[in-house]
Amino acid sequence: MARRQTIQQQIGAFLRAIKIDKIGQMLIATGRLVTSGIKAGLNWVIKAGRLVISGIKKGLNWVIKALKSLSTYLWSKKLLTFVLGLLLIFGGLTLAAFVPNTHIFESNLTVEEMSFTYAGKEPKLFLDTVRGITSLEIEGKQTLSFTGKIQSKSTPALNQLTILEIEPIDSTSKWSIATANLKQSSELEFTELRLQPDTQVNKLSYDTYRNQLAFSLRSNTPVEKQTNTNILQLSLGNQPLKVTLEGYKLKNVKLPIDSEKQKQLEFILTPNNQEFRLNLADPVTIYLQPPAPKNNEFKQWFRGKIEVKNVQFQRLDRTGSNQGDNLPISTILNGEVHMAEQERKIKRNQFLMVEEPGIKLIRYLNIVPQKGLEVRISGKSKLIQIGLDKEFPVSRIQASWLDGVLPRDAIIALISFCAASFSYLLYFIIDDISKSTSRNP
Repeated sequence: MARRQTIQQQIGAFLRAIKIDKIGQMLIATGRLVTSGIKAGLNWVIKAGRLVISGIKKGLNWVIKALKSLSTYLWSKKLLTFVLGLLLIFGGLTLAAFVPNTHIFESNLTVEEMSFTYAGKEPKLFLDTVRGITSLEIEGKQTLSFTGKIQSKSTPALNQLTILEIEPIDSTSKWSIATANLKQSSELEFTELRLQPDTQVNKLSYDTYRNQLAFSLRSNTPVEKQTNTNILQLSLGNQPLKVTLEGYKLKNVKLPIDSEKQKQLEFILTPNNQEFRLNLADPVTIYLQPPAPKNNEFKQWFRGKIEVKNVQFQRLDRTGSNQGDNLPISTILNGEVHMAEQERKIKRNQFLMVEEPGIKLIRYLNIVPQKGLEVRISGKSKLIQIGLDKEFPVSRIQASWLDGVLPRDAIIALISFCAASFSYLLYFIIDDISKSTSRNP
């Protein structure tokens, strides 16, 4: 029995050795096939590369020989060479008169409403020194703190305070400040508003009937990357002021339950500190009622030379719940645009469509009594289009490369001269070639 087991073990070892040897031989054969395939592929790539290089060399040699033959022929035909040179010059000038190129443009518009994004690198003074304002209302999640004498008939608990700290409930919170005695001249002054880089100014408008300036501010910079906020400074004066709060809660005073349920809280503030500085919330909407424009003071309220991008003179007419139902409505009342000695008038409700790079600078911004806002803009563009419908413009300005070098009248005269000369020179070349062919049949 032991001998039989030994024989079986020896036979099994022998079979296993045979299998291992076969597997090894198969692996070696497979490796050889793979290596052979790689070598064949590399050889094919090398041969193909050599053929491509050879073809390129032959092509270059043919081009060089052709150029040499052409130069020899042209050198023997000096008059023909001169005529060909003139033909190329006149053809190039004609082409330069038609190929569009980017040019500086400027426009003066009267609008009901506009929006833009401040594109400067440093904080920019936007609104400056509006004296004698009647009221100021700010909507947004704005934290407030008032100091001075506080009087309230509806909420006597406020009468004991000299400092009132206020927190908003949400982004719909509102607060307003106005002169308490409308018979007196207002001492309330809008000192300045500075815009931080990449701030979006939306729905900037002037309501001529209510004498109200309105706009919204929103930063395009992510919250985690914001280092500074837009800054508003006021001068409160010494007169009593009427303060109205909506959607706010008081930090340092406990109001009765009935008072806390009130949607609106009013009190009279006699400030003991005239300077009032606000780091504006984001987003925020401001409604400012300035004094009646007189003595051209309003021309100094807005500061010009504002670097901008994404300028729009339109608003959306929201007609349904579907966003596709919204219709853009132009807010332009009138104006004109100039580029490369060309001028176009812009009528009421027409769109101004400027191809990129587009509007880059607001040079001047002003309130026009009984009309709206006057704005002067400039920038660079290849194409400016005007029309009641964006898809179907009725007027355009498109200037060529030559418009930046010569006056328009000179360009028209040059095109006429080049066209006549081009025709004559082309006829001369064809006639010369036909004569040479007839001499050498």
